[in-house]
Order: sequence, then structure tokens, then C-alpha cells
Amino acid sequence: MDDQTIIRCIQNGEVAVFADLVRKYHRKLLTFIFRLVGDAGLAEDIGQEVFLKVYQELPRFEPERGVPFAAWLYIIARNQAINELRKRGRSRTLPEEHLQHLPAPGSSPEEALLNQEKLAALAATVADLPEPFRATILLSLQGASLSEIAERCGVAPATVKTRLFRAREKLKLLLKESLGGVGHERRI
Repeated sequence: MDDQTIIRCIQNGEVAVFADLVRKYHRKLLTFIFRLVGDAGLAEDIGQEVFLKVYQELPRFEPERGVPFAAWLYIIARNQAINELRKRGRSRTLPEEHLQHLPAPGSSPEEALLNQEKLAALAATVADLPEPFRATILLSLQGASLSEIAERCGVAPATVKTRLFRAREKLKLLLKESLGGVGHERRI
């Protein structure tokens, strides 16, 4: 079942399917939170709070508005992590990869939020790629050449090309699944 179907079931009173969402996102969400807070125990606590908040807010979630569930989930998690760090009096500089880009001059708040959600969905999808595809595509995104990636990974350049192709194909499929259907992958 895709996210939109699960959400509709929950909104129609079938709360037992919420466990499907938890199973689907639990590991990725805890990894994301841990990268923000740097403490496994705290990440677990925040993860539980996030899922509780999501469960409480799900009746008002409107998948038809085009906001991917995964993006909404990760925004809640990021905000919860920041709030928890503030409460504990701990200041931690968030890694650059988790900082959102400033909106372009003249863009509306809705456009800025949509861009943040797209970036969150993309980051979550890249984190979900299996190795060695994740490492290969991350090195490529960081500007490494085929020969540099081949050298770092200890493989032939032709293998790097194959891995990049397969990683991109897998990303398309994961984004399509994450965004709940056909046609949405072009927005990212």
C-alpha cells in the first residue's frame, strides 16, 4: 500500500494500519534525527514523539494538496529535534546538509515550503538507497569524476557508470513510491 492509501485508511478509522507507516519510516527517521542530535537515545525519544504527533495530526493531513507524506514527516522530525535541543539547553550546529536553502527573492512562502519538502523527500530517498549505489551517487553529487569515484570505491570506471545508472533508476522508483504515484517524480 502506498502512503496515500494508508493515510486514507487511517482517516477512515482503520488505525491499525498506522503500524505500516511506522515500519516503513522508523529506521530512516531515526537515522535522520540522529544526524541532527548526535545522541542515539535522544533520537529514539524524539522519534517516538514524532510518530505520536503524526498520529494525532494525520486526520487533518490532506494528501491531495500535493505535499508528500515523507516530506511532512521529516519536517516534523526536524522541528521536534530542534525544539528538544533547545529545551535541553544544548546548542548543536546542524550539519550543512540539513540546512534548507533560502528562498529565492520574490518566491512565496508556499513555494519555499514546497521546495523544502521536495529536498526533504529527496534526502530521505537518497538515504534509503542500498549500498554501493548510495555512496556512488553521493560522490557524484559532490562533484567527483567517474575516475575519482572508481578510485575511491576500488572499482572500474565502467562499474561506476553502471552503479550511477542503477542508482538514478532506483531513485526514480523510490521517489515515485514516496510521493504516492505516477507523475509526481517530475516535481523533484
